[in-house]
Amino acid sequence: MADHHLASHVLALVRLMGKQEDVMNNPPLGTARRIGATTSTFDVPAHKLLQAVIEHSPSPEMVAREFLVELRKCEILIVKEFVDALDSDCPYGPDNWAAIVHQELKQNAGDLPFLTDLGSHYLSHLVIAFRNPGGKKTPDFTTHHTPNIARIEQIEALLQDATANRSQSALRDLILLRDGDRCLVTRYAFAGARLVTPRCAHIIPFSVHLKPLVHQAIETFTGQILTAEVIQHFINHPANAINIQSDAHDSMSQKLAWGIEARSANHKWKYHFRVVRPTNVSPTISLDDGDEIEFGKGNGGNTVQLPDPHICNLHLAVARVIAASGAADVFDKYLEDDEDDMMQVPVYFGGPFVPDDVLMRRLEGSVLSM
Repeated sequence: MADHHLASHVLALVRLMGKQEDVMNNPPLGTARRIGATTSTFDVPAHKLLQAVIEHSPSPEMVAREFLVELRKCEILIVKEFVDALDSDCPYGPDNWAAIVHQELKQNAGDLPFLTDLGSHYLSHLVIAFRNPGGKKTPDFTTHHTPNIARIEQIEALLQDATANRSQSALRDLILLRDGDRCLVTRYAFAGARLVTPRCAHIIPFSVHLKPLVHQAIETFTGQILTAEVIQHFINHPANAINIQSDAHDSMSQKLAWGIEARSANHKWKYHFRVVRPTNVSPTISLDDGDEIEFGKGNGGNTVQLPDPHICNLHLAVARVIAASGAADVFDKYLEDDEDDMMQVPVYFGGPFVPDDVLMRRLEGSVLSM
């Protein structure tokens, strides 16, 4: 398949599907649901989700290719021929190609469960995986926590402790050394008379590091820019972490209201604050959309690795998918009803509804409060 036009043809098709009558009650590709759950809180029209995934993917051609492989399974001969035509110089532009394929699917009642399943795959293993608040959490520190000069000499030991032992305090100290004792998005101080406690935020959630299907979704979504090996190596590493004030952290990790865009300029990476959902950005954040975030201004800024540009751009792209697909509204409702939902669904270790690490933290909290 020619790589220069796959995404444009697929996007023309899913956009056309989105314009058909009664699309809300009868989505043309069915409903994407959380895989493994008998009933799903997170239902999203599959065509809308797949459109958002392709539009915001760092590798739209690779996702579009995956879509076409599943479309070809519809068992309609003309549709198969039109998919195969994209192998060579297709004589049809995106709009004409989409119109013909769409008409054939409607007239022949094309069976498209494979595309519904593809939507559910990305919903479960990309969208929900990034919204999932589970995973390692940096403990709150009440003592003075600004690293001293001696700690700079221990960077290698801290890095080993963070990556091999998954130490959150070591990771937090590395980021303090790299970026200094002030939140880069709120300007609040982490040290001094009037301070806030730093939250060491994983840019992509820590909880994805042992989930092969999430790795698979990320590899396709990024066009193999980020592989499973890279994710596992950097999951608890300065390349995947920033220290931020707690409200800013929540609007990034739970609301996915903002992200960091990394752009290369003059052989150097620059990082910019990007708003995804304006009404959900924490009011503590002082940056405007497009403002530069200056990492590496701490005492160890020349030694501790900056955030990985591809990791930053992956998080931002997924946040945009969640907003564009309508999944963000579903998640907001889930956040509002979180405690009620915990009481209404079967909750057990290994269950599909609540991550094990979240259950463990709540269990530990209950035990400690006795």
